Amino acid sequence: MGLAPPPQGPPPVRGGSPRWERKADVCVSTPGGGLGHHGLMRMVLFLLGLLLTQRVLAEPDTFGVGSGRSGALSVRNSDMVVINRYTLLSTGGVAGARELAVSDASGFTAGELVLLHPSSGVTPVPASGAQAPVDLSLGPVGRFEFARVASVSGTVVTLTAPLLHDHPAPGTQVVSVPEYTSVQVAEKATLRAAPWDGKVGGLLVFLVTGTLTNEGSITVAGMGFRGGRSFNHTSLQGCEGLDVPVAQGGSYKGEGLVAERFGVTSGRGNLANAGGGGNCRNAGGGGGGHGGVGGVGGRSLDDRRNVGGLGGAPVLYAPAERLIFGGGGGEGESNDTYGTGGGAGGGVMLIRAGRVQGQGRFLANGSAAADTALPGDDGAGGGGAGGAISLRSGGGLECKAVEASGGKGGGTTNASLGTGPGGGGAGGVVFLQGAPLACPQVVLAGAAGLSSADKDARGAGPLQGQEGLSQGLSKTLESPLGPPPAPVLRRPANGARGVSSQPRFEGTAAPGSRIHLFLDGQPFAEFSLSETQNRFTFRASEPLALGVHEVRVSSTLLGIRGALSAPVSFEVGGEVTPEPSAVVMVVPLEGARVEPTPLLAGKSPPDVTVSIEVDAVEVARVAADADGRFRYVLTASQALSPGTHQVSARVVGTEEGEALFSQVTTFEVMAPLETEAGCGCGTASGGGLGALVLLLGARASRRRARGPARRPPAHLPRGPTPREPPAPPAPR
Repeated sequence: MGLAPPPQGPPPVRGGSPRWERKADVCVSTPGGGLGHHGLMRMVLFLLGLLLTQRVLAEPDTFGVGSGRSGALSVRNSDMVVINRYTLLSTGGVAGARELAVSDASGFTAGELVLLHPSSGVTPVPASGAQAPVDLSLGPVGRFEFARVASVSGTVVTLTAPLLHDHPAPGTQVVSVPEYTSVQVAEKATLRAAPWDGKVGGLLVFLVTGTLTNEGSITVAGMGFRGGRSFNHTSLQGCEGLDVPVAQGGSYKGEGLVAERFGVTSGRGNLANAGGGGNCRNAGGGGGGHGGVGGVGGRSLDDRRNVGGLGGAPVLYAPAERLIFGGGGGEGESNDTYGTGGGAGGGVMLIRAGRVQGQGRFLANGSAAADTALPGDDGAGGGGAGGAISLRSGGGLECKAVEASGGKGGGTTNASLGTGPGGGGAGGVVFLQGAPLACPQVVLAGAAGLSSADKDARGAGPLQGQEGLSQGLSKTLESPLGPPPAPVLRRPANGARGVSSQPRFEGTAAPGSRIHLFLDGQPFAEFSLSETQNRFTFRASEPLALGVHEVRVSSTLLGIRGALSAPVSFEVGGEVTPEPSAVVMVVPLEGARVEPTPLLAGKSPPDVTVSIEVDAVEVARVAADADGRFRYVLTASQALSPGTHQVSARVVGTEEGEALFSQVTTFEVMAPLETEAGCGCGTASGGGLGALVLLLGARASRRRARGPARRPPAHLPRGPTPREPPAPPAPR
């Protein structure tokens, strides 16, 4: 049985600020203990909002480990197998579109799964020589999307559902995705991608419903962005500059995220994650960048000038949603035909399986640059950066190693002339998920080349003591691959009447997930929780129409969409339906300015224990009295620093299947000078209790009007209920 898709609705509005940010308020709060994912949410770089406008909803990733429609695959000894087909998107695929115009649709068939991958074309284009991290979160590059083919006609591939994202052309390739029942790779066999050729290739993608057994090699090593090609100059010296033309002594830069610059740009400046070329005379090329910065190329022969190619910049992205090639190394400067070009970066590997086992290796290493040919009096190229591997299992994950290390810089072989060696390529990116997990990760930087003349790197990097800046990134999540649980909507209550035309939607969801809110069967809003947040509040600031509405919620966690929540029906207007007893923070008021040890007070069901949390940390557990009142004053050791803080409260110690919790109240702690001045804007004990008395009086009046308050059961678990690990997502 497949994962439940969201209700039918339109694709996202593109461009500009997301509409929900202008039309609604969003609050999030945190659970007592959080469900951290080993720091993975460092890579979750955005808090988005979307309003959707067309009639058919784009298709999220509910494909899990596939359908098994491709059957079993066995790669035998000495085989070297390519399983994917590649074609170029010839016209940009706009979010909401179902037809893809491609350069060659031959071999693609109805029913099969494809992956769209914008492999290059980052904008805005970073300046030559800029080594600051390249953040991909706001553009399309690297963001992959699965889709299923409905039909193929000529060079048009029609999908079963609209695209979720924009995919630019040129720069996006469409890749067939086999869906196997099982995969076996024998000890001396190789399963690999076709190398990137500047338009397509470099990706190895497949899904396995059952077990992937790897005893050999599954590889995209050296199949990513290309290294700067070797070119021989006339004898020049004294070259300076980031973008020196070839005719004036500059060497070719490697290939990277900037489109259509390979083979036409030269000089020592790196271009995004592409390594720069060495300048004359005989300086080394820079290493490609990816998870870290590439190493700089070695110094020139003339006066040991620091004009080696700069290493490619590191790149920031979330590997659950994006994957990119390692940057290519830059060329070493050559005037005697002995110089070498840069090494290619590693490609992209994206695999999901029900289980992964065996003692084989998964490889996305960058290629080493070649040493200069004897007699070797020229510069050597930089190494390619490691590529990217996403390997996710619905069960155990074991292997000999997962490697995405950078390639070594080329060495120079002349025994007497100190020409420039190449810089090492940076390490790549590895993302592993499974339980149990026994699969070592290796994302080292490539070593700098050495000069035979003095057994020295001549300034080529990574420099000693700075290797860490060039190492890659490796993240592991020791839990089975699976969809997040369906969110639970707490407010408005199902069947509520008299709801405000600008209602607040409150609920709980998996920490770190992206929340998708659907109103009346149409997408309404989208926003994200951090890895320590499990509660959300969303308030529409534009009025809803009078009458009955229905709201549902789903969530996406690490790229996988989960099921929808149960529908909640409510009526805007009409007779007011009293809400059940809940928790309300009364003091401090929203936006209040208080002293560092403020009073925290509120209302709850009577005779329960209330946990009070400030900035996601529990500061106290207090007992509510027979009227449901609770209060706590922070101690001197708990004094808050000046600035903005948040407080919330929740009931603990009942058996009810849902937590009772308050809204999140934001307040400001005054700086010491403001406190001494006595502005009167803080929440003093007397004033706070007065506000509390007024609110409790109003509550008591309401309670008398509608009868006794509902008492909660005796026990409520503090955190999420333990459960068995989820099964891998079933194919659709």
